[in-house]
Amino acid sequence: MKKVILTLIAALLVTAAAVGFKNVYSCEMPIRNRGINDAIKTGDLDVLFIGSSTFRANVDMPMMDKEYDGRVYDISYGGNQLVATSIQYDEIKRRSDHRYGLMVFELGPMMLTQEVALSDSRVIWDLSFEGKRELWESMYDAGNTDFPMMYEYFITSGMDDLITFPVTEPFYGTRYYKGAKTDETPSPGQDVLEREEFDISDKTLVEAQAEAVVNIIRKCREDGQEFLFLESPCYYRLQEDPTFKKYREEYIKLLDENSAPYILASDVDFDSKNAEFFEDMNHMSAKGRREYTAKLIGALKNR
Repeated sequence: MKKVILTLIAALLVTAAAVGFKNVYSCEMPIRNRGINDAIKTGDLDVLFIGSSTFRANVDMPMMDKEYDGRVYDISYGGNQLVATSIQYDEIKRRSDHRYGLMVFELGPMMLTQEVALSDSRVIWDLSFEGKRELWESMYDAGNTDFPMMYEYFITSGMDDLITFPVTEPFYGTRYYKGAKTDETPSPGQDVLEREEFDISDKTLVEAQAEAVVNIIRKCREDGQEFLFLESPCYYRLQEDPTFKKYREEYIKLLDENSAPYILASDVDFDSKNAEFFEDMNHMSAKGRREYTAKLIGALKNR
């Protein structure tokens, strides 16, 4: 019986140590091409993208690396939110002494309608404990911090990354250069994209997300950080959806009211009706990503 008790105590101590390590030191793990820590270790950058999987799928990093001699980086998370983006900006400025010529934030209309919640476990994996606390407080203010969420946020989230790190790290490293995919991403074809169902008519504005846009602008100006917001093209069916257009106008209004620079999808000569360029409604195929990035580079250079 004593042996069983000692074994249980040992197991609890190991678990507590792993959880504590994850919450405090996960941000220091040497994960290549995936997040904030690696972006900081890359050094001074000419361009730093911060956004969601839309950026990861739509901006071709090999082309960007070639154009900017490797002084470019993309920090993108699945379903990244504007509230989280604001905290990620704080994290970078707090932990990095490097210079960032231009920070590019995502102008994603539907980001304004996302509930403040945990959208991707990698978000908290990349944050220091201070950043984790800031995001948790934002979720608390939004009423999204019940006990199951607390357990996921501080205990289980990211533990798989911690355990499998030696095996999964090389795998994730290659994905960075292929739009977060393991191989070249083809288009499913026009028939599939024309039949794909989506309904965003019930979406409503989340004030915290709109406030985060203003906070990002304010902090960049206070820090003397050059920035702009970038809207990358979606398949035309989504771009022409009335709800999408409504929140696109809402986002642009926020930027105009705060005199913030931006590049719209329509400012880049890209055919959003060409099904070969898209994997789904808002993620590009490998062909589309390269076509778009070639023209995006010109827009960034000539802005």
